[in-house]
Amino acid sequence: MQDHWSTSYVGLPWLEKGDTRAGVSCWGLCQIVYRDLAGIVLPSYGDRFACSAEQAEVQAIIRGATSGPAWAPVALEDARDLDVAVFAVAGLDAHVGLICGPGRMLHITHGQDSAIVDYRAGRWAHRLSGIYRHAEMMERARAA
Repeated sequence: MQDHWSTSYVGLPWLEKGDTRAGVSCWGLCQIVYRDLAGIVLPSYGDRFACSAEQAEVQAIIRGATSGPAWAPVALEDARDLDVAVFAVAGLDAHVGLICGPGRMLHITHGQDSAIVDYRAGRWAHRLSGIYRHAEMMERARAA
C-alpha cells in the first residue's frame, strides 16, 4: 500500500513564519505542500506581521487571500485533498490546515509538530470558518 501524500509532511517542527522543512508555520506548511505537490507558489505573508500572536493581522491576511480571485469557497461536503481549511482562533480567522481526506487535515500549531487531525471533532470542530480551493486546482480538475 502506498503512503498518502500527507505522510511525508507529518512531524515537521513548528517555527514562527517558517516555510521550509526545517520549521514551518501553518501557512508555511501550505506553501511547502502546494509547491511540492501542485507546483503552485503561494505568496509569503511573513513580512506583514511580527508573530502569530498578532491574530488580527493574521486574520486580515487570511481574509484578504481567500477573498481574492486565487481562492474559491468550497462546501464542507465537497472538500478534497489540498483544499485549505480556515479556522478561528480567539474569535479571529487565524489558522489554516490542508484537507487530506474526509474530515482530516494536515496542520501545525505553535509548539507542536505537524500532524493529521480530525477537524470535525475536538478543538477544531466548532472553529471551522470555511474551506477554500485554489483557482489553479479548480482549473486542473475541469481539464481532467
